[in-house]
Amino acid sequence: MAAILIVDDSSSTRIQLKNFLEPHKHTCTEAVNGLDALEKLKNGPIDLIICDLNMPEMDGIEFITRQSKNDDFKDIPTIMCTTETINKKTEEGKALYERVKSSGVVKAWIVKPITPKKVSLILNFLEKLELN
Repeated sequence: MAAILIVDDSSSTRIQLKNFLEPHKHTCTEAVNGLDALEKLKNGPIDLIICDLNMPEMDGIEFITRQSKNDDFKDIPTIMCTTETINKKTEEGKALYERVKSSGVVKAWIVKPITPKKVSLILNFLEKLELN
């Protein structure tokens, strides 16, 4: 069983992820943006963060940047779950890729919409975490 922090400004995405993950005995905490997520991280241990990229107040890039610089949170693996793809053929895509990679906390990138197959990738990731 893992404690998962879902960071997304879309309530429907947060609910959808919770509905897929909680039947597998994982507990989910919700945050509406990066600022909210930083506060929620203070409330207890989190095993995995699933984070959107585009959010108000503090976006996913700023969140993972701050997460990676915080000794209490930098070892929590993060999965970006967003409508954005990284196209490394464009300058913007290369810059985004480098910012995400340099954070060191992002372990996977899932493109929305959320599907059962994509959730199974998250569940497989969690299984690997629990083996270590």
